[in-house]
Amino acid sequence: GEVDMDQLNMRKKSLYEYRVVIFDLDGTLYYQRPFRLRMLRHLAGYVMAHPLRFRDLLIIKTYRSVRERWEDCERECEKDPGYAKLGLDDRQYRYVADRMKTDPARVKRATDHFMLEMPLRFLASYRDEILAGAVDRLREKNITVVIYSDYPVENKLRALGIRADACYTSADARIGSMKPDPKGIAVILEDLGCPASEALMIGDRYEKDGLAAAGCQVDYIIVGKSRKKRADIHAHIRA
Repeated sequence: GEVDMDQLNMRKKSLYEYRVVIFDLDGTLYYQRPFRLRMLRHLAGYVMAHPLRFRDLLIIKTYRSVRERWEDCERECEKDPGYAKLGLDDRQYRYVADRMKTDPARVKRATDHFMLEMPLRFLASYRDEILAGAVDRLREKNITVVIYSDYPVENKLRALGIRADACYTSADARIGSMKPDPKGIAVILEDLGCPASEALMIGDRYEKDGLAAAGCQVDYIIVGKSRKKRADIHAHIRA
């Protein structure tokens, strides 16, 4: 079938013609929907066994929603001078803590445990094998592969069995803002000495990954949520 051109904005015929290919991680290098269903089943069992941890799941729910609408929350933070000295992660922990009437350390512990550590054992089953293979081929051709995510990436990459040349997250001191802010991609291009026309971004959300790339005049591919919806993109990547 036709590749949806909203998903594919490339000046070159193939991703193997770029100097740098930047991948998002969550929802891109693995299929997020079936993975989340697996996690929900696991968490349901976990909370039945540990009912006192239920409040931590409410903290996680709030943390996720705060990160999704962070631009609005950030504007609220600007009214409170107490946030000014904090890095991105600590601003978010404190913002959630203020709303949940708890302390930022508990928010960090909950997010570390439920969002960064617990999922690692399940990730490999949901890996996108076509994209994982593309990463290997890119590196074989000496094309620089970068992972750039709003969340920490190194442990997830290890769990997925994927190797990259460089990793960046939104919380890095030189970035300090989340997608769709193009600052992260600008930092990556600067570090690698790569012009925008020689870089490609691959992500799963146009409103995050696509807009961040477009903000730096970088080409992008937006992949679908399911194997079926990725069929055209997969064919294009294999070509």
